[in-house]
Amino acid sequence: MSMAGDDVRAKATVAAFVESLGMRPLDVGGLKMAHWLEGAGVVTVGLANHGVGNLDFSLGITALPA
Repeated sequence: MSMAGDDVRAKATVAAFVESLGMRPLDVGGLKMAHWLEGAGVVTVGLANHGVGNLDFSLGITALPA
């Protein structure tokens, strides 16, 4: 799950919560990056409505640089 923010402690709390759900948190940077995460949400809704045709899918990252 991607997350963005300027508060290091808040992001650590969110990361721990995401991990407790069995997912991997991905810190994409500061709060300015939230704009791009919102765009990814728009893409997801567009795919659900006009591409995939339902909400039973996810977007994922298969590899991260070391």
